[in-house]
Amino acid sequence: MRAERAEKEREDNRKFVTEVADAYNFRLVGTEWIGRREAWAIDAEPRPGFIPHMKEAKFLLKFHGRVWIDKADLQLAKMDVECLDTISFGLFLARFHKGSRLMLEQTRVNDEVWLPAHLAAKVDVRLGLVKNFDVNLEQTFRDYKNFQSSSRVIASGEVHDQN
Repeated sequence: MRAERAEKEREDNRKFVTEVADAYNFRLVGTEWIGRREAWAIDAEPRPGFIPHMKEAKFLLKFHGRVWIDKADLQLAKMDVECLDTISFGLFLARFHKGSRLMLEQTRVNDEVWLPAHLAAKVDVRLGLVKNFDVNLEQTFRDYKNFQSSSRVIASGEVHDQN
């Protein structure tokens, strides 16, 4: 059951990536250094006439931005996206207004994995019909530690013997 759910989630993620590829016109604008690593800078503009196939993809045309792809690892090193038009969630639940922005920068840790390094967001949101929020958020992540653990599977009889 869990494996089936995980496979369905992976398949949905693959479909969404395909939707992103179909929703935008991409343009290579050059190379830049993100941290100590060289990356391709790529602009993404909504493609006129795009019709989403997934419910989750209907908001893609409301955003544009730039992504930086690490040349060595072909991983997302940074992204900076901006909301082009007001987006509503639910009839009166929430609205993100034009100009809201999200920037995420990632770093390669221990030559193993890409993890967040910096997150910044400027969000102008209205909740319900009455409350407006203008939120500026900035978070830096650092001092990632490498750790090791060990475990072993034991029979239930061994647990009772140890007590």
